[in-house]
Amino acid sequence: MAVTDTLKKAFLALEKAEKKIAQLETAHREPIAIIGMACRFPGGANNPEKYWNILKNGIDTITEVPVSRGDWDSYYDPDQTAEGKMYTT
Repeated sequence: MAVTDTLKKAFLALEKAEKKIAQLETAHREPIAIIGMACRFPGGANNPEKYWNILKNGIDTITEVPVSRGDWDSYYDPDQTAEGKMYTT
């Protein structure tokens, strides 16, 4: 087989592969429809508008974990290397 025949076959195979790749990439670009959304974020953001307002305005909503959610003090240790503990509150 001549070198030109081998190159031609390689070129055609590459061309076919490129078409297949383009076809597969296009198939994954279907639009997404959001049909419902619920929110429960810190800072009282219980709907998308309130959440967007917090993000847009850079509002800091970080607080300590409420006591009603458990005894978090038993998990705290300021020593970052303490096993089974967290060093943030």
